[in-house]
Amino acid sequence: MTYDPMEWTIRDPLEETVPDPVERRRRLSNGTRRAIEVAGVILLVPGFLTVQWIDTDHQSRGYQTRERVTVVRRGGTGTLGRVRLRLLGRDTTGSAKSTGAPAGSVHLKLIVDAQPLDAQGVKQLSAIAYTVRDRAGHVWSAGGETDPDREPTAGTVSQVSVGATVPANLVSSVVLEARPGGLQTRKPSEPTPVLRFAH
Repeated sequence: MTYDPMEWTIRDPLEETVPDPVERRRRLSNGTRRAIEVAGVILLVPGFLTVQWIDTDHQSRGYQTRERVTVVRRGGTGTLGRVRLRLLGRDTTGSAKSTGAPAGSVHLKLIVDAQPLDAQGVKQLSAIAYTVRDRAGHVWSAGGETDPDREPTAGTVSQVSVGATVPANLVSSVVLEARPGGLQTRKPSEPTPVLRFAH
């Protein structure tokens, strides 16, 4: 066995341990860390909800505008945007049970003649929103449907079937209202045009 004098003079650098020059902080315990996370959530959630509420309120003020109501006399014609509308009549023979409506209510069907004046009116026709209103100011939503087999065209009259479910005792007193639906290009300060059909 031979003796190597260099074996004892060269040291492996990985075997040497030197104290870390940067002083390390103690880690937080699990309980303290969880307490800080819970406190952060308690503070952030109400702040987030407040910001969301302010944003929603700001947006709703942009959509809520005054209404400019035009009363259309019985049998008369009113113009909403680029669409001419006329109420033809109402049908209350529909059973509330067949439509799944609650007891004491009636399905009201209103027939409206709609004539788009131009290509823009054809687009506006499908976006018109319908409601029915009683004398006390109660409002019920209504859905309007055109004949699916006949595409509306500019200058031609299409029939729109408007259906709503209303209390049976108010079926003869409610009136139809039509207003532009969807996103509108008008300024928020301008009133919303509404057609109210008298009967």
